[in-house]
Amino acid sequence: MTAVSRLASLAVCFVALTGCDVISIAAQSDRAQGTFERTLTVNGPVDLSIRTGSGNIQVRTGAGNQVQIRGRVSAGSRDGVQGAERVKRVEAAPPITQSGNVIQIGDTNDDPIYRNVSVSYELVVPANTQLNAQTGSGDQAIGSVDGAVRAHTGSGSIRIERTGGSLHAQTGSGNIHAESVGGEVRAQTGSGSVEVKQIAKADVSVQTGSGSVTLSLPADAAYTLDARTGSGSISTAQPLTVQGRVGRNHLTGTVRGGGNAVTVRTGSGSIDIR
Repeated sequence: MTAVSRLASLAVCFVALTGCDVISIAAQSDRAQGTFERTLTVNGPVDLSIRTGSGNIQVRTGAGNQVQIRGRVSAGSRDGVQGAERVKRVEAAPPITQSGNVIQIGDTNDDPIYRNVSVSYELVVPANTQLNAQTGSGDQAIGSVDGAVRAHTGSGSIRIERTGGSLHAQTGSGNIHAESVGGEVRAQTGSGSVEVKQIAKADVSVQTGSGSVTLSLPADAAYTLDARTGSGSISTAQPLTVQGRVGRNHLTGTVRGGGNAVTVRTGSGSIDIR
């Protein structure tokens, strides 16, 4: 076989092997893209709910009395409506409602125009905000807010800088990281690690199907501990009075006489309580 024929054969093989990728890239490039921006004025503590079926959510803290919203839209064709037309309609009337200081973003009321549409949101909010954020598939990054935070994603990571109140975080698959929580902690992931620092004494419940757990509690916290791992070690730097049998995979006891309930579960991973 000549050198030219060898090159031709290799080229054919390459196209055959990568054909699916080429089709996939082409399909992605057929999706129309767009953006919208809105600014809402508030005059007190903000109660903010945001949801998207597919897309990321990013929330940052700003000064003043405004909620700034930027949406990035991606849409494909479906049911005879082209992706570009879907984007155009979403840009003209994005799913945002306001009643005083109560703001809802992403409630589409099952409008068919949102089929095959993905919206990612970037928000700047006042510090005095409580937040409920949900996405079917995508990451969430939340800055420093004074109120409670609820964050839920079917698949993606959740990262939170600070909550002045409680934290309820759940993801089907992804890591959860919270640098400062000023209240109750409820964190659950099907697969991923959990790292949380609690700065105010309150109940804690952490669960992961597969992943490590690192939990930092207030220096003077008094609590009752129940920690269990299917496969991994358990360590604590707190002055624990052990109750029952001591096992490598299960540890129960009280710290400073007991108090708030601290429950930690992981199917596979280590537990470190500080």
